[in-house]
Amino acid sequence: MFHLRKSRLCIWAVLLVVIFAAVPAKGQLCNLKVITDASPDFSDIPSFLRSATGAFPTIEEKCWALFYWVHIARRQTSPMILHGVEVTDPIRQFNDFGYTMCSTVAGINCGLWHHLGLPVRFWDVTLHTVSECFYDGRWHMYDNSMSAIYTLCDGKTIAAVEDLGQELGCPASDGKAEPGHIVKYHCLTATSANGFLTGADCARDLEQEVRCFKQSGLKLRTYYNNWDWGHRYILNLRPGESYTRFYYSLGNSPEFYVPNKGKDPESVNPRYRIRGNGVWIFRPPLTDEFFPVAVYQTRGAVLSPDGTIHPAESGTPAEVIFKVQGANIITSQRIRAAANRQSSSDRLEVWVSTTAGLHWTKVYQAEQVGSFSIDQKLVEEVNGAYEVLVKFVLYGATKADSVGLRDITFETNTMLNSKTQPQLRLGLNTVYVDIGDFLDSIVLWPELQGDKYRQYIVAEENIATEPEHQGWRGVMFAKEPGKEAFVIFRVETPRAIRRVIYGGRFYNRVPNGRIQLLHSFDGGNTWQLDWELTETEQPWDDIHFATVEDIPPQCQEVLLKYRLLSPQAGPTACSIYSVRMEVQHEVPRPEFHPFDVTFSWEEIQPDRSLVPRSHRQRIDRVPMRYTIDVGGVDHPIVKSLQVAWPEENAEVSYGYSDPRPGLGRKVLDFWQECGRNLLKGKPYTLSVEPNGAWGASDPERKKLTDGVVGSNYAGGTAMQYAAGFDPKSGPVEIVVDMGQPERVAALGIHLTAGWPWWDALKGEVQDEVEAFLSADGQNFQSCGKFQLNLFRRDIPINHMLPDDETARAWNYWLPLDPPRSARFVKFRVVPKRILGITEVQALDRLERRPFHLRVLLPDEEP
Repeated sequence: MFHLRKSRLCIWAVLLVVIFAAVPAKGQLCNLKVITDASPDFSDIPSFLRSATGAFPTIEEKCWALFYWVHIARRQTSPMILHGVEVTDPIRQFNDFGYTMCSTVAGINCGLWHHLGLPVRFWDVTLHTVSECFYDGRWHMYDNSMSAIYTLCDGKTIAAVEDLGQELGCPASDGKAEPGHIVKYHCLTATSANGFLTGADCARDLEQEVRCFKQSGLKLRTYYNNWDWGHRYILNLRPGESYTRFYYSLGNSPEFYVPNKGKDPESVNPRYRIRGNGVWIFRPPLTDEFFPVAVYQTRGAVLSPDGTIHPAESGTPAEVIFKVQGANIITSQRIRAAANRQSSSDRLEVWVSTTAGLHWTKVYQAEQVGSFSIDQKLVEEVNGAYEVLVKFVLYGATKADSVGLRDITFETNTMLNSKTQPQLRLGLNTVYVDIGDFLDSIVLWPELQGDKYRQYIVAEENIATEPEHQGWRGVMFAKEPGKEAFVIFRVETPRAIRRVIYGGRFYNRVPNGRIQLLHSFDGGNTWQLDWELTETEQPWDDIHFATVEDIPPQCQEVLLKYRLLSPQAGPTACSIYSVRMEVQHEVPRPEFHPFDVTFSWEEIQPDRSLVPRSHRQRIDRVPMRYTIDVGGVDHPIVKSLQVAWPEENAEVSYGYSDPRPGLGRKVLDFWQECGRNLLKGKPYTLSVEPNGAWGASDPERKKLTDGVVGSNYAGGTAMQYAAGFDPKSGPVEIVVDMGQPERVAALGIHLTAGWPWWDALKGEVQDEVEAFLSADGQNFQSCGKFQLNLFRRDIPINHMLPDDETARAWNYWLPLDPPRSARFVKFRVVPKRILGITEVQALDRLERRPFHLRVLLPDEEP
């Protein structure tokens, strides 16, 4: 029988009522949502899937929408490791991190597809990991690590893993059968057949991808899916509180990041600019009206009319606890306050807890006498938590008011994924704001490897853990076979519990093994079984969360038991990967109060200069919709989003920060499809011999019409696929003979560089290219100049930008409207650097059609 210490919460709650019951308090706002129609709702998996895929009628369209948004939400880099395993919970990864490797995002996709109701499979292939889902009678692979999708030879059906390495042939390869045919000729996200992936982390040619999918290297991992879920984004707001999410990093020192294997996860690939930071400012209003809402718990403390907290009685310690929730993962905290201590016998201490009050760490003890300031910075003590309790202990030895505290401020830094925060686009944007249930949450997410879980539990029996998580099996298991094994967690709440959601990820392989979830509301005297896992079929990777809502009135404590019954001991018999518990409880005065939402952004002007703007909206009802109209010439650079409880008597301007007009209309994306390249395999002449820099020679005059378009990355091996020229070469003319008159709908040229690597998306390209057509090879008519500098709105929605979101090499198009008939095509190129040309093209069709990547807001129907 286990023994638990008696809870003091009921005593604390009574004292609160006695001291403050006569004063009406304005309530806490819970479960806020601020989302736009420019990006999905990443609050939880159901919200994300509904917003990202709900507007699309077919499962294939839904899977493409998921592929697109996952491409936006993560980058290929060293994966974020927490609790010994890579983070594969989509909501945790999308909100806080964005650092994934192939196995990480393959597991994320398995979880998302599962919630769409699709069967999934997890594959290790040669030096790579992918996953696939099942619909329309077959398997389909979406590789979000390399941002790659392949089709069968019909050009429509998304291929499966086992299709990719097969030896096939079709008209796309002129009938030639070869291994990896689908990868080489039917990639929807490549520069061309036999070309390069456009959305990868570096220059990756399709031949390299073929080697990944050799039939001999395919290993279906039937035993696990490397998935996880259960996290949700919890954003609450109280009087005196504001939270600003900055869509960029605020610094590189430890207070701004959760370390990944001991270092800043951003440092591996700073070019991705993934990490942003958030800043919470919480100044608890120390007034009779607001104090009951601002404080989490208090015992033996009183509030003076001047806003000073001190003990109610001398000789008896008083405690005041404040709670800070990060919404995003917390990286550091700064605690400031004004204090007084009249003698050395008086005591003032500050303690913090990241285990919901189960364990406390002292971080400050006053040594000064008289009036002084507290300014305590915390990093290691709070880093990696989502909620922190801060406890002030005050003790007046001979007089109650000989020690006091006032003017308290908590400044808390968080880490966030800058790619997934609510976005704005050029033109009209709809902002949707709402709140959820008036319920606060206490979340336990303990690390299970080694003995780190012990700071969260109140009892255990026959439990063993591995010192390091292996990832593919559970880490917590029965020490001895045939004996009951369990761990018990306790969650105490400051007010009545309304809902409990608990569960985790489980491994059950041994016959007659079982894992159970149980709860107790009477201190462990009786237990209620909520769920049991007895199946032993593969994969041994089950995730389940139980929801309990039948709760005794005014109950403020719940025990949660994870129980294992196994005829064998060890992690490969019956074990637990991870657990998560969320207990939702009432808040004081559950009543709506207006709050402010402020977006800040920079508008891009025709000359690429940036104009800072902002918009502040008073949210006086929920749900609420309003419009932000963004001006300029391209999608803006969003800098920050703030939610704030309005300050009393503050002079605040609402609406736009200036009278500049917006675009006044909604801007849609476009979907681009290219027809047949009429120049493939055709002979051409060069007016200047290539300089050969970094292998950029072309003695056989075949590179520029071999049908292989180069990489979207400059440098490295890029020039080996190109003919190279420089300013010393002077203008170069490339003339291609198609052999007969053809109808030309668009002309194209792919440019790369040896140096410098100018970025077209930053307007840096200074080279010039003009195109001409001729019927006889003598008289050429200009078709105009290529626009070699780009805006984000110029990028087709189905073109995956590389992970660093640059255009240092690019395949440019010059549409001809109407199409023209010609036999000869000439490109006149004026290089202003060491320039490479990998391919010239003439298309018989270039189709661009409007595409609405519709994000479904919560109050909208498909």
